[in-house]
Amino acid sequence: MSTEPATTDSALAVAVIVSHIESGRLQQGLDTANAALAACPSGEEAMLLCMKCNALVTLGNPLEALRVATIARELALSRADPLVIAETGLALSFALQSLEEHSRAIDLMADCQRIAEEQNDHELLARSLRTLGISYSVLGRHDQAIALLDRVIPLLEQHARTPERIFHARYSLITARSRSTSGKGQTPLGEKAQYRGLLEEWLAFVRDVDTRNMVRLKAMALGNAGIAARYAGEPERALDILQQTLALHYSIGLRGHAANTESHVGATLMTLGRPQDAIEVFKRAIALFEGGNPRELASTLEELASAYEVVDDPRAALAALKEARALERKLQDDAAHVAATRQEKKAEIARLAELWTRLAGEDALTGLANRREFDRHLQRLTDAAPPGRAFALVLFDLDLFKHINDAHGHGAGDKVLKRFAELLQADRRVEDVAARIGGEEFALLLATESSMQAFAVAEKVRLRVQRESWSDIAPHLQVTVSGGVACSEEFSVAERKPEQIMALADRRLYAAKHGGRDRVVHIG
Repeated sequence: MSTEPATTDSALAVAVIVSHIESGRLQQGLDTANAALAACPSGEEAMLLCMKCNALVTLGNPLEALRVATIARELALSRADPLVIAETGLALSFALQSLEEHSRAIDLMADCQRIAEEQNDHELLARSLRTLGISYSVLGRHDQAIALLDRVIPLLEQHARTPERIFHARYSLITARSRSTSGKGQTPLGEKAQYRGLLEEWLAFVRDVDTRNMVRLKAMALGNAGIAARYAGEPERALDILQQTLALHYSIGLRGHAANTESHVGATLMTLGRPQDAIEVFKRAIALFEGGNPRELASTLEELASAYEVVDDPRAALAALKEARALERKLQDDAAHVAATRQEKKAEIARLAELWTRLAGEDALTGLANRREFDRHLQRLTDAAPPGRAFALVLFDLDLFKHINDAHGHGAGDKVLKRFAELLQADRRVEDVAARIGGEEFALLLATESSMQAFAVAEKVRLRVQRESWSDIAPHLQVTVSGGVACSEEFSVAERKPEQIMALADRRLYAAKHGGRDRVVHIG
């Protein structure tokens, strides 16, 4: 367990967790997140959950990270804080990318970009574009990824609140260039020249992050530099870099990364004509791969077999080859199990995605559509209305609601809002949309032919509220509601815009309030 003291200061705890992760103290980062969450005031956990998600992904538990980020998103949506909603979107995307669910990550980034532009938050925009660029790079859309990431770095250089953001963006850009180089199908000479350029980029990057004690990023970048040196045809240099990388991986405790790096060291030693040394390294890699990725283990066993053949030890070569073939058969036998596991993960991701979609358009207190979802529906209706699809908008406002809160408490006020939402939803048709668009403000979108029909629906709601017994919420409590109706047919095609229809309904709602409340106005 971490020795880090628990703190109720979420911002400080987030900074400590980030420091742990960047410095390669991954388990300490997770432990600190858990301790801070235990002490965090209710409703303020979202950012800490995002940090816990990041730690879980880095530690190799992306599905659990996805569940944690989903809880964070639900909390953020319930508080309707757009910047925290965007942060949860970034955390969700990080987990989804590690699960190879890039299409869902891309959808989330579109939402984050929208929030960033609405809030004029340049750093958030840059981080969203970086995440988008990572997915494009993995999907093979190299030019698009590189163009995006080239745009991100100057944005962050100007607006990043922490300089670490810039280094993560630079890492993503060099990685995208590396992927592009390997996928170009160049001549061996041209490819080697490209990798020499990448090698120098990686080494310059390592020097920069080293000065900031970004140990985890340094370890990842140094490993990439060693691989670039191999493909650039510089095995001596590759060996030196990969051995430095190994020391870092072991010090951080990244077993899987260390296994992969040991394998690269073995392959480099083979290139240098040192098969006996390579055999010892391959053995270390195999020991680290045990219980890990069987495909990588099988590949390393085959390399070990080749090394034994070079030193003229056919018995050891055969043993290693048999073990590799046994693993390959096991992989084939396990294919159905792997497919089933993958399907289970996809089903869980789909379930969580359905939850995100619902939460994004739902008011947390009442379960009705929220303002964002209402605006979408109203825009869709105005776009479709000219061919003859008439509709009406009814705006409702609970009368003297501040007095209800002041006299009976906010708990009673919340119960009134929820009860009114239930009355509003009663007898609604599938095509109707009921929404809470403000504190005590509600709306109905109705497929109807005239304002008189809409008035009849609104009047029915008003009478239900008037006749409802509210005394179970608070003694002597009485609730009334006022409404204003606007119909699409009252506007010409050119004037039939969401803001125009809203303005007319709002004007009539004001007339209902000014006229004495507890009434619906649909003309004038």
